[in-house]
Amino acid sequence: MFRDPRQILLSIPAVLLAIIFHELAHAFTADKLGDPTPRSYGRLTLNPLAHMDLFGLIAFLLIGFGWAKPVPVNPNYFKNPKRDNILVSISGPISNLLIAVITLLIEVLLLKIVPGVYNSLPGLIPVFHTIAYLNIAFSILNFLPIPPLDGYHIIRELIDDKYNYMLQIYERYSIIVFFIALFVIFPYVFSTAQAIFFFLLNVLV
Repeated sequence: MFRDPRQILLSIPAVLLAIIFHELAHAFTADKLGDPTPRSYGRLTLNPLAHMDLFGLIAFLLIGFGWAKPVPVNPNYFKNPKRDNILVSISGPISNLLIAVITLLIEVLLLKIVPGVYNSLPGLIPVFHTIAYLNIAFSILNFLPIPPLDGYHIIRELIDDKYNYMLQIYERYSIIVFFIALFVIFPYVFSTAQAIFFFLLNVLV
């Protein structure tokens, strides 16, 4: 279950980028939509310490799954709470997809501008690829409709208020759903992320 030390070392820049930009995207979007809460909590920053949860980071590095500090948001500041909540929720996973694409584009540029860079620095390839792959996986994972993931917040806003009682029941058993998903669904998340990664790699590189 635990990963080898080389995988852990390769994961460090990938995990940091995934966490920082995911949480910053939530904070930035909420701020732009009129909610000053993330700014008041110091979350509009690239400082990883503002976003990291220590135990979540350790879990991420050791087993490939972890968590960050959730960005505090007050929907009462939004002009259109349902729409704006969805925008805030979706911004995190989208930012991870953008990081993956940008990372692969940087790799393409380096290959074109400095063709011999990978001969002199062969360690760059696995670092770039790990950043892209883990950010894709992080994005897919967060789109799952399981509390407290972003996908659930999106679904909750899309479902009619008359079904709130069903959501409350679902939330009550969400920890059970989460652990079932950990063993049943999450492996497919990583295999899907791998397929998307290789597709982007073939298209961009």
